[in-house]
Amino acid sequence: MKAFFARIMAKLVAFFDPRVDCFRKVPIAKGKEAREKAQEKLEHDFEKRLKDAIKEERKNFTPQSEKDLVDIIRRTPREALSIKDRNLISGAMSFKSRTAAVVMMPRDDIVFLHEKDSLGPLALDKLYKTGETVFPVLNGADKVCGIIRTDKLDLLHIGKNEPVAKLMEHNVAFARTDYTLEELLAVFLRNHTDYVLIIDNNEKLLGYAELDTLIAVLFNREIKDDFDNDASSFAVARRERN
Repeated sequence: MKAFFARIMAKLVAFFDPRVDCFRKVPIAKGKEAREKAQEKLEHDFEKRLKDAIKEERKNFTPQSEKDLVDIIRRTPREALSIKDRNLISGAMSFKSRTAAVVMMPRDDIVFLHEKDSLGPLALDKLYKTGETVFPVLNGADKVCGIIRTDKLDLLHIGKNEPVAKLMEHNVAFARTDYTLEELLAVFLRNHTDYVLIIDNNEKLLGYAELDTLIAVLFNREIKDDFDNDASSFAVARRERN
């Protein structure tokens, strides 16, 4: 960006340089009114040359840093680049510099179960009332050994007291709080999951992150789609889209 303004200043200096032919040919104005008109013309010419110089440099300008690129995006008219697209570019550009802490929900928001617990109608009702659908399961050493997903339980085949150890999923994924969002996304993809527990360098559990939150950060907006019949090829084929 410094080079950009340096080139503009060089052109403006040339404009006022008495050695430049176009400047030497300007006659010296005599009289107050003539001087005022000459001054007005000089200011007009200066403003025009300044605008032309900036326009020319912007046309040929190549960004040298991320800051330069952001400045170009900011100056681009909305007709050429919508707010939605600006947010998408901004989110993608910050993906490598922001950490998992940005999308992490704190440990205090987690409802834990124990592998020796049992699940029945009453226990499940309490879990449903929390508003959560994923519940980490602790073993005897207070380490997470699995998760219970209430939205995937087959309620018709759950008795009065089903052991948590029998119902839980063993696919548990962890990420460190200092992971970049790009590294965190890789964890989600590698483990085919939408729920990752966040720890520190000492294995201390700090919280959790969900894939939909990460996607919202990437696009700089929440992704909304009420369609939920993706398992039906018939429904997908006939889906109406706006």
